[in-house]
Amino acid sequence: MELHDRINHLLSSSTVFLIASIDYRGFPSVITVSRPLWREGLLKMRFYLDGDGETVQNLLRNPNGAVCCYQELEYESMSLKGKFSVEYLESLKDIEHELSDYQRELKHEKPVIVTFETWTAKIHSEKHSQEIIV
Repeated sequence: MELHDRINHLLSSSTVFLIASIDYRGFPSVITVSRPLWREGLLKMRFYLDGDGETVQNLLRNPNGAVCCYQELEYESMSLKGKFSVEYLESLKDIEHELSDYQRELKHEKPVIVTFETWTAKIHSEKHSQEIIV
């Protein structure tokens, strides 16, 4: 399978993603989230988060961060580094159909869409790691 196909397969088949931000003390802070609501290949993806949460507060202070995903059965993983931006939502009407049942049950008081733009990527596949500059 070609690298581009592996990347798309990994992003499409992963159900768990990790978002890493930098906390107010300069340390990494990692949360587990559902798959992106929307993505443009590996270049851009959008996640649903709580605007009152630590991760969003971290991203407002420092937009640098990372997104990771993995496919345990195939021993494949990808780490993306880049920049986040935060968009507060007035209501969930426009995105409600994109949310999973679990995300709907969260009922965030300040729901946000966090957009991640990839600058570099590292994929581990077939027992080798390869870095990609986007």
